[in-house]
Amino acid sequence: MKQFIIGALMVGACAPAALAQDSGSSFSFDGYLGVVSDYRDRGLTLSDKDPAVIASLGLYHDNGLYVGASAGSISEAAGGDAKASVFAGYSFDAGDFIYDLSVELDSIQGNDAKYYPEISASVSRDFGLAFIRTGAVYAPDGRWSAPNTDSFYIYTDVEVPVPTMPELTIISRLGYDMRQNRADLWDYAIGLSAFIDVVEFSIMYEDSSLDQAIGGGAILGGIKLYF
Repeated sequence: MKQFIIGALMVGACAPAALAQDSGSSFSFDGYLGVVSDYRDRGLTLSDKDPAVIASLGLYHDNGLYVGASAGSISEAAGGDAKASVFAGYSFDAGDFIYDLSVELDSIQGNDAKYYPEISASVSRDFGLAFIRTGAVYAPDGRWSAPNTDSFYIYTDVEVPVPTMPELTIISRLGYDMRQNRADLWDYAIGLSAFIDVVEFSIMYEDSSLDQAIGGGAILGGIKLYF
């Protein structure tokens, strides 16, 4: 886990310089390194409500294809101490809408590594007063919170810029997870994001309908450095 985060930061720091030398490159790197007060996934805590380090790095081509990886430190009940993902996808514009199709392999690393593939699709649009993204995610082998159980998740993200304060954005999310042979779950979040140059600060309230300790609501804080 530590090696991945250090590697991501080093590659991210070197990538802009390399691209600057070849301004005609069709490739670009994008990523972040951050810290959150509680690492949450669809309203459920993966870090036992403790702070966590998170990182992500992606390689993007002008034609819309991309690949990447992300990771975060966790404290899962089954013994996992890191969550890592690799992903690949294709994003394209059609009119005023942006469409995105991707596949992802999530893994929980620890005493016994576990892997969960997912297929995702989303459509988004900037309406001026708000940016809205809605999508669906299918996990045929379940997820860390419900392994060996089909999961079909639908969600909507809404971002609304604060009038007269362009660096501030109201962020929100509503999701519904339909799980085979298990109770379906709602999750939701609302908060505020602030950008200062390449640094993002965020604070939000996140909750779920799961009546267990890992699903209880909490106020979360975070900071990310983008490169």
